[in-house]
Amino acid sequence: MYATRVVSAVALTALIAGSSLAAGCKSTAEASVTEESVEAAPVALEEPLTEEHDGGSVGWEIAPDGAVRAIVKGPDGKPIDKDVSGTLTWKGPSGEEKIPLALDAKTGLLVAAGPKLEADLTPVRYDIVVAGKPWIGTLHVPAGGTRVIVEGARKAEKRPIPAGKTGPNGGIIQVVGDDTIEVVADKASGQVRVYVLDANLKPIPVGDRKIKLGFVGSSSEVVVLTPGPGGLYVVGTVAAKVNPVKLTVVVAHPTHADVVLVGYRPGVHVVVGPAAPALNVIVATTWNVGVKVNAAPGVVVVHDDDDDDDDDGRPVHIHVHGKHKHKHKHHHHPHHRH
Repeated sequence: MYATRVVSAVALTALIAGSSLAAGCKSTAEASVTEESVEAAPVALEEPLTEEHDGGSVGWEIAPDGAVRAIVKGPDGKPIDKDVSGTLTWKGPSGEEKIPLALDAKTGLLVAAGPKLEADLTPVRYDIVVAGKPWIGTLHVPAGGTRVIVEGARKAEKRPIPAGKTGPNGGIIQVVGDDTIEVVADKASGQVRVYVLDANLKPIPVGDRKIKLGFVGSSSEVVVLTPGPGGLYVVGTVAAKVNPVKLTVVVAHPTHADVVLVGYRPGVHVVVGPAAPALNVIVATTWNVGVKVNAAPGVVVVHDDDDDDDDDGRPVHIHVHGKHKHKHKHHHHPHHRH
């Protein structure tokens, strides 16, 4: 995930200068500031989850009770409080609900009242129009609101993953709370797996963890994962077999749940839209090769589902004799009758 940090040296200089003036007498301009004009000034959100679009950014604050506040800014970082409107599509257990975003003239913020957040991940699509130009995106919001995502990113920062490091199965690695996980999906079948890794990045039993994923790419979906064979991973299927541009992960324990937006760090903008780079989750795997032991002793049959010109999709018999083994194709001739 690409991110850009917004730092305003001009604002910092103005703040220092303002502090110096405050120590002396008030200027004419300062004395003319009324209570009404102060209330009309744009309000800065404390820790918004900010998504960057072509033409500006929108910072989101969604509370557990469904209250929404959003600040829209231009490319220069200045708030936009005119010619802006929007709608939220809130997907809950009973279906989708359209919720209008209204511009608060006093604060300069877009505000809305959505339903209480109750699911592990609630998909919230936004359609904002800024000076006639649409900004569209989807947030996967946990029950604790956007604040939980910021807190999860802050905790993950304390245990950084080396740049370019992939998991033992070729997937992406992410710290989630006290856990380190690998997320990897098969590009042919769309099967997605999450492994829990130890300090040496080796898979360990998933145990009583329950894991969900929020994918945002060509489409948006929430994937509920179930325990895989042996309990060394959880597994599900993603409909869009392409790398996502955003991936939200919930790891729920019996006493609490941890949530992260993969690759996100507090204080940065999440780039969305056509310019957003993808997360490398989809890889080629050998998960579609099924292995079973034949009734005949010492024979293992591998059903090769890969598209290999040499295999032609036929079973490969591997004969094991002590320490020696060899394999051959088992050809079935159509004119033979048994």
